[in-house]
Amino acid sequence: MDPLMLEAFRERVRKMVVSFLLVVTGIIVATSGYMIIERWDFLTSLYMAMITFSTVGFGLPKEMSEAGYIFTILMIMGGISIFVYAVSNFAAFFMDGDIKKYMTLKKVSKMIENMSDHCIIVGGGKVGKYVALRLSNRKHPYVLIDSNQEVVENVKELINDKHFAYIVGDATSEETLIKAGVFKAKTLVLTLPDDSLNVYITLMAKSLNYKLKIISKASDVEAIKRLGYAGVDNIVSSTEMVGSRMALLVTNPGVSPIMDALYRATGMTLEMDEVFVDVQSSVAGKTLSDLKIPQKVGLIVIAAQKGEEMIFNPVGSTVVEKGMRLIVLGKKEQIEELKKILK
Repeated sequence: MDPLMLEAFRERVRKMVVSFLLVVTGIIVATSGYMIIERWDFLTSLYMAMITFSTVGFGLPKEMSEAGYIFTILMIMGGISIFVYAVSNFAAFFMDGDIKKYMTLKKVSKMIENMSDHCIIVGGGKVGKYVALRLSNRKHPYVLIDSNQEVVENVKELINDKHFAYIVGDATSEETLIKAGVFKAKTLVLTLPDDSLNVYITLMAKSLNYKLKIISKASDVEAIKRLGYAGVDNIVSSTEMVGSRMALLVTNPGVSPIMDALYRATGMTLEMDEVFVDVQSSVAGKTLSDLKIPQKVGLIVIAAQKGEEMIFNPVGSTVVEKGMRLIVLGKKEQIEELKKILK
């Protein structure tokens, strides 16, 4: 939950409580005053106190002494001030939507607390927002961290997902990462433009959860080594990717439409995904020819990986073993169907 917004909400609540206490205190003082000065009974004194404080202007319930008139004048002056102060605070609280904002923050906070094996995205800029959009399209749980409320709102508007989880805060703070569920998270994606900050966050995150897989953007090619030394598992260099893509357009222009279909998050029909062969899977020990994956589910098997060995374009005689990963290309529903087969 955003600490600044939470503190602002608490300040509004404090002002409302103070307003309420001032009104109650004023009524008690006025009621007691009439009972002492005019010797009226409690109900009559309370009635006079209420019409005085509310400035309704009804007639006097009984004859009043000179001292009573002076006391009433003072109560009216104080009552108007307290009334205006209280009304302004209550009006600001309800008209500014503070309750709705607070309930939204509580909902998001609860959502993050219930997450596990999720992804933490640091930075909602040009790269971070598309990481969030892609994960949202694939229903993968994630938490976005950014220090700028406006940036978070822009990402929220782009994604338009009621399950959008975010924290407005400083990712270099250990407390912020803990709020994002770093202990239960599976992946950390760093998209900050400052490579030194990405290195710092990597070191801190690894100290909190050494099993955390970290993927980082490298703005500078020279920063790739530093990020690797810090413990980043996968480093994506925007400079290298752009250069490689432009060179591909020169040498293999026909490949471009396929690359667009694979890597553009919006309007995407094809996906590349990895499917694990469960250790208890009944298909373990069979060959790819036996499984007939293209015929049964319509997927293309691009590669097969076991341990460090990666087999590209595996032949039909390739044996599917327990713990193996199959890299496939196809539609999302086809991939989900294959996952059920390999369980």
